Amino acid sequence: MFGRLLKKEIKELLSVGTIVFVVIVSVLYGSLGNVFEGTIKEVTKKPKIAIVEHDRGELAKFVVQELSRAAEIVYAGDDLDEAKKTLEEKKASAIFLIPEGFSSDLESFKQTRIEVLWYLRGTGLSDTIPTAAVYSLLENLKTRISAFLLRDEKKTRFLISPFTVVQHTYLRNMFFENRSPDSIVNIFYSQNITIPLLIMILIIMSGSSLISSLALEKENKTLETLLTMPIRREYIVLAKIVGSAIVGLILAGIYMIGFYSYLNSFSQGIQRTVVSFSIIDFALIGLSLLLAILAGLSLCMFFGIMAKDYRSSQFFTFPISILALVPMIANMIKDFSNLPGVLKVIIFTIPFSHPIMAPKMVLYGDYGLIVWGLVYLIGFSLAMMWLAFRTFNSDYAILGWQGKRSR
Repeated sequence: MFGRLLKKEIKELLSVGTIVFVVIVSVLYGSLGNVFEGTIKEVTKKPKIAIVEHDRGELAKFVVQELSRAAEIVYAGDDLDEAKKTLEEKKASAIFLIPEGFSSDLESFKQTRIEVLWYLRGTGLSDTIPTAAVYSLLENLKTRISAFLLRDEKKTRFLISPFTVVQHTYLRNMFFENRSPDSIVNIFYSQNITIPLLIMILIIMSGSSLISSLALEKENKTLETLLTMPIRREYIVLAKIVGSAIVGLILAGIYMIGFYSYLNSFSQGIQRTVVSFSIIDFALIGLSLLLAILAGLSLCMFFGIMAKDYRSSQFFTFPISILALVPMIANMIKDFSNLPGVLKVIIFTIPFSHPIMAPKMVLYGDYGLIVWGLVYLIGFSLAMMWLAFRTFNSDYAILGWQGKRSR
């Protein structure tokens, strides 16, 4: 009988429309990943620029020559209007204006200027890539002009950059050779986003479906029929929780395939060269995730029982979303060990925190905290199931909290 109930719940939750929606979202994420990969490839291309020369001196010619090597020159002349027109046609990034007296000022070691007229195509990440390339051109141009004036490129490069910085980083008990703090933080960037989002997706999709399905059964008066079946009420609750967990894992898996492709376009395989997890590590993270889902769905089941109808059930999905959002933000801002004492207690008591923190704890070798988290999740799940069983055996199963209050 329990198997039939479980099959019924999965069939109701795993509709064709739901699967199609998640597949479309997954494909969209995958497409976005390809767009970003294409954007990264754009970085290697020469930027397109125009040059307006109001100086015909030797150093002005030298600047044009140097820019021609590193950039695609779409216009070179003395007519600004013509340069603007060409720039629009060729979709270039900037116009370099070399003012009159540029060469004579530099030859007399008087600081001068090059004006840059930027043409931004937008404010998105890919739109600003040509801007960064042009900045790089300007920095390199300073070195080249200094070398030209000193007639000694080797000495110039030494004066501009007399030493290099080789960075090594300690992160708790780990040592990363030839890695800066920024590169280490970037390695964890995808984990700080992927795992919390996975939890959010599972909880919001599975949790809200669970709460809504029970509320709809009350609204459609099918719950009374279900309660007349020769089966213990606890099995009905358990079938709904397990069914929602299975459906949530399937949908999240489809979703994460596309999302992984999207995030992988940023990481470029850097993470694999520095951080690696063993099978036991993956097992601990997966167990933490599974228990967190079970705990969350048990909580959702309790809320679903308390809901009187579908409309009131929407109220209960909000606190669930907040509980998933808080540890995600906290994990992105600070490590658990660096949080203030009170905040540590709050974050630890939220069941969704543990799978979010688990990848970092594995890397730090803090297995004790992971194990305590697993113990807490088991205790939380059992407590919420007991509360859900007890509530489902009462009048709340039919009336909900609003109905009980109105009597």
